[in-house]
Amino acid sequence: MIQEMLLAGSVWTTSLVAIVTGLAAYWLIQKWRYRYPPGPFALPLIGNMLQIDEKKLHMQAYEWSKKYGPVITVGLGPMTIVFVNTIDTALEVLVKKSNQFASRMTSPSIDVITYGGKDIAFSNYGPAWKLHRKMASKALREFMLGDALENRIFDAVETAFVEIDKVSSGPFNPEEYINFIVTNILTSLCFGGKYDFKDEEVRYILKVEDDMNERFSTGVMEDFIPGLQYVYKTRGFKEVEEFTHHVMEGFLRRKYKEAESTFNKDKMRHFADNLILARMEAEEEEGKEALTGFDEDRIVQTLADIFFAGVDTSRFTLRFALLHMVAFPDIQQKVQEEIDNVVGRDRLPGVADRPNLAYTEAVLHESMRLSSVAPLGIFHQASCDTEVAGFKIPKGTNVGINHWALHHDPNAWNDVDRFIPERYLNEDGKLGPKPKNWLPFSAGTRVCLGEFVAKPQLHLIFASLMQRYKWRMESGMCADITPVGSAFQVACKPHKVIAEKRV
Repeated sequence: MIQEMLLAGSVWTTSLVAIVTGLAAYWLIQKWRYRYPPGPFALPLIGNMLQIDEKKLHMQAYEWSKKYGPVITVGLGPMTIVFVNTIDTALEVLVKKSNQFASRMTSPSIDVITYGGKDIAFSNYGPAWKLHRKMASKALREFMLGDALENRIFDAVETAFVEIDKVSSGPFNPEEYINFIVTNILTSLCFGGKYDFKDEEVRYILKVEDDMNERFSTGVMEDFIPGLQYVYKTRGFKEVEEFTHHVMEGFLRRKYKEAESTFNKDKMRHFADNLILARMEAEEEEGKEALTGFDEDRIVQTLADIFFAGVDTSRFTLRFALLHMVAFPDIQQKVQEEIDNVVGRDRLPGVADRPNLAYTEAVLHESMRLSSVAPLGIFHQASCDTEVAGFKIPKGTNVGINHWALHHDPNAWNDVDRFIPERYLNEDGKLGPKPKNWLPFSAGTRVCLGEFVAKPQLHLIFASLMQRYKWRMESGMCADITPVGSAFQVACKPHKVIAEKRV
């Protein structure tokens, strides 16, 4: 049949057959040469795409691991993904062999958004990345030394409380108010200033971010068909380009240029200022030649890493935490009793109160475990031929840490599906050592850059919401804590609550 096609067909047909045959042969050679972990049967080129539900891939990978083992191989089209589903194998990748798995999967859409890999989250591991990360970490830690974060949280929650008070007499969707608090804090943290509840710029950024999240949840065709963007750009890929133009350029770069034009190292105002200062100090320490390539694009990308990663994970986490309190009113009451005893009702909870609000923190930890808002995190990539759990995998193999599986492993968590904050506390009621399987911020070389900002921010926002209001569903309604979204980002379903003012 192939011979007849070649004789009767066009050059296009002949070329297509040659490409398909070559790719299939390469796929088979790779399978024979390396001892990939087992997994569900995959077809050449399309892999397991016919079996995969993109909204539940994290759950499917976990179920497959019960049959094939803790480390499995899945084909996402022509891409081979090795999924790690247990804590021991996850720590082998993230910590023990951290540098061997510190690279990132690249794709055409990611290249557009990151200016060809000039960010921290998605760029490949190497000297440039290490210097970039070092500078960003220094700038962030310097900024966090004072009370800047606490003051920004106070401003945001107090502004939101005025608006919530207006609607708290009846059922309302809390999503808009949580979104405002988080976006207000991070915009102010990165660039300074105060923002009204109806601020059009803040609302616009949230809208385009939601649109982009929806786009990535369904995938971009160019990421699965190499070279397609040079031949034909799909609507999804054009939307990625528009996002980059309007948000990365029109918002983040504009904000950075404004900060740069008014920069004064004797009067530091926000994180953008600290990034500018960190670059100046690095030039003095390392020399300008060492910073070749560390241009304005990289600073803009650093702001994007902090801003967008912080906005999404924080708002989705807080929405789940609030819904969990509605679903478990007895736990909500314990949180409020602790806050009343430690803080009272005359002032907002502050950073200094965190050590004495252990139960409140434990509730957040348990909510983060059960919700796992980024189930598969960001894929790692092997930077050299290496092994995982004894299986040989080649350089360039993409590796996904299944955080959802780690957080739902019945061998690691008693009553795995129950909401039990006490599992994080010691006998004295204080926070105990972090459970081995609790990894919402990942670990090792690629641990979340903003972890030490996110933890106090989430805690203070959540404690403030609990201090001021008693949250419940409408009479006769039950809280639905079933997550929706994709394997890469989940949120709770839209819902309405009633907030009874306590303060």
